[in-house]
Amino acid sequence: AAFSVAIGILATITGMYSVTAGTLGKGWLKGFIHRQPVAAFSVAIGTVGVLMPIIIPPIRRKMGLPTNQYEAGHPGAVYPKYVTSR
Repeated sequence: AAFSVAIGILATITGMYSVTAGTLGKGWLKGFIHRQPVAAFSVAIGTVGVLMPIIIPPIRRKMGLPTNQYEAGHPGAVYPKYVTSR
């Protein structure tokens, strides 16, 4: 399920890039970065923020780290093991 969601998001981003490149012409991304560096960096930070919830939980799950705070209802969620002092 997560793989199909990731493919859907990737297809949407690719389509948006293609439409933008077709409208603004070749080299629009480089021009955007050089003309508006603050806006370009903001877009990059926003993109990372959107992608982190999709990428991080599967990595944490494979490492055996707790993932219950991200995906409590997911069947593969890993819950932390609590240590008692007794």
